[in-house]
Amino acid sequence: MGIFDFLKRNKVKENKKSDEQPKYVVVSDEKEQETILNEEIETFFPENGRWGSNCFRRSSELGFGNLPCHLRDNEWMSQLLEKQLLRKGLSIPAPTIQQFMNKSDRFNELRHNYELEIVRWQINYMKNDGEGWLIPKGYDDFSIMVSPDAVDIFRGGVVRTLTAIGMDPEVVEEGIEKNADMFRERYISSGFSNQFEPVHYHRGSPAPADEEHRQNWLKAKRYEYYCKHKQSVDKYGTPHPDMLMTPEELKMLYDVLPAQNASRRKVIEEWRSNEFSGFYDKLNKKTSTSESQDEGTFSK
Repeated sequence: MGIFDFLKRNKVKENKKSDEQPKYVVVSDEKEQETILNEEIETFFPENGRWGSNCFRRSSELGFGNLPCHLRDNEWMSQLLEKQLLRKGLSIPAPTIQQFMNKSDRFNELRHNYELEIVRWQINYMKNDGEGWLIPKGYDDFSIMVSPDAVDIFRGGVVRTLTAIGMDPEVVEEGIEKNADMFRERYISSGFSNQFEPVHYHRGSPAPADEEHRQNWLKAKRYEYYCKHKQSVDKYGTPHPDMLMTPEELKMLYDVLPAQNASRRKVIEEWRSNEFSGFYDKLNKKTSTSESQDEGTFSK
């Protein structure tokens, strides 16, 4: 028996407190309460993980716009569901709903799935240039575009933002690693480009980086990522083969990488020096030409 079946069998009672409030049926039978609540929770959580900036305030006002910042608060959610049921003409007390939520495995499963969907949405929002997320401490607005630590900045931004709205840190870790393929390789590669492939407007870029150097740097960064987040990667994600390098492989890698880094930095420094020299030569030439033209003008 669902909600509509229950309403058909029962007379609707008016709320005596106010004529303006909706009419409802009081559900007092425990089995009927459980049946209705089991049906209602199936559509209680949104399918999309999108959330708004209002969640940073973590308002206690009852409304689905505030749901993402109260997902571990069964008392608050029971009041929200009570309010929703009243709109449908049913009355089940919030304490009864809270008891149901506390013991329902299905409710916990649906909540957990929604939490993961929020993490997935946040990752997708940030990688598509979404604004308003919280940058990890120690970095600024431009760091992700210039720092070799781009992957750490991105990942840390997801964690800091979602925990700021009240999400459970462990489920955020789970969501990040289950969706690591959405961002990890992209921002590890961005870190290399930020450090070793500079691009200047009007002045281009230096010669392309050596591919062996690139691959060695990416291997090291993947391993570094794994060392920082090993527990979450092992528990929720899939380690990249480079994260599982043997001590011998690591030694071989770090025997050559520092020299490759230094060599590339030298190329970049020489390029910058030559480009700036060329820029000032052009500027001086342009200035000299302008002055000569001015002198010719005044002599006429």
